[in-house]
Amino acid sequence: MGAGAVASFLLAGAWFRYDLLWVVLVMLPVFVVSVDTASRIGACNPSEGMFALIRKRITPALAWALLLINVPVHLLIVMGQLSVMSSVVAATFGLPAPGSDAGGALLTDMVLSLAIAGAILWLVFSRGFDRMQNVMTVMMVLMFFCFLLVALRGFSEWRDILAGLVPAIPPDLAVPDTQTSRSTFVSITAMVGSAIAPAALLGMPYLAADSGVDPSGLKNAFRRAVVNLGLIFGAYAMFVVIAGGFALYPLVHHASLADVSEASRVLHGVFPERLAFLGPVVFSLGLFMAALTTLVVAAQVTAYFMLDTVGRQWRFASNNRSYHIIVAILVLGAAVLAPHWSFPALLKVVLLMGINVLVIPLVFVILLYLANSRDVMHDVRTEWWRNLILVVGLFLSLLLAAQKIPDYMAALFS
Repeated sequence: MGAGAVASFLLAGAWFRYDLLWVVLVMLPVFVVSVDTASRIGACNPSEGMFALIRKRITPALAWALLLINVPVHLLIVMGQLSVMSSVVAATFGLPAPGSDAGGALLTDMVLSLAIAGAILWLVFSRGFDRMQNVMTVMMVLMFFCFLLVALRGFSEWRDILAGLVPAIPPDLAVPDTQTSRSTFVSITAMVGSAIAPAALLGMPYLAADSGVDPSGLKNAFRRAVVNLGLIFGAYAMFVVIAGGFALYPLVHHASLADVSEASRVLHGVFPERLAFLGPVVFSLGLFMAALTTLVVAAQVTAYFMLDTVGRQWRFASNNRSYHIIVAILVLGAAVLAPHWSFPALLKVVLLMGINVLVIPLVFVILLYLANSRDVMHDVRTEWWRNLILVVGLFLSLLLAAQKIPDYMAALFS
């Protein structure tokens, strides 16, 4: 679960308590089936990337259009993750918060962004990122159990939690002393976009091909997807929403929450009194690791997309100089630009998770077409129920995109 997902689910709970829990249940079948379908396409075409398939089997114009949409969006996503990571470091060491009016805040943010970007590039290119994943996994599991502990305390309000599983649209939440409000549809869109993301669906075929999955292992791969994406991710998402609703919603200023240091209060009380200081630390470090994972994946799949579209070798290898250059330019460019994007760190990633939903209808159409093409899937048949769930996902994404396109364009360019 990346930083965008954590922020989207946590703020949904902080702003609307348990009223949006039903969104998690509704999106999980679509999430599992769409990601698994994208993986199947990659497993059946290990020598071709997703953009090559789109270029050859549909039309080159669509591949280029998707590339022109995804590259700037991924740049913004990397910027958002760097902002979260800079905010975590600043909050941990008592430095001026990025985007604040404090003296030296902009310079501090620029130094932090560039330092973090440089460290990430070193990790990726030296293969240190692979080794660091063990530490990241431990940190994310620890944060998972912390959210679980808060959620278990929240189960004392089980009647309200059960009520939140029934689909309903709560009213928008006004932010005190401002002219703004927290939009219900923005939160719903961000929750859906954090899980069903274009980068994930377009990038999964590359990852599946790289991992060596073949058509004979598709049934086992689907079972793993149900467990990992359906049960584990679904439980994690619900725990985060419940934790936000239980620990943050009762705060007087809950509608104003948008900062990492404020959101870290969700884990207050998890540890014994003498170790209470560890709650915010665990949250901040876990969010940092989640942002790091999202940043690396976003940069890598962007390189995949660009190289595959022009017919170049896209696989990550020590001698693939083009891959290294694209990733370096993307990460360092985002590090230079991120401090100048004046928007609270958590709201940046929530906004970008919502932008995903504006692109996802087109990706669903592509998945449906390729998954039902005999030239692409060869002897693998796509089941009727899989097509049905993908069509439901297409319909829901169209509905959300139509609702929020005007708001997101206004928010992005304001």
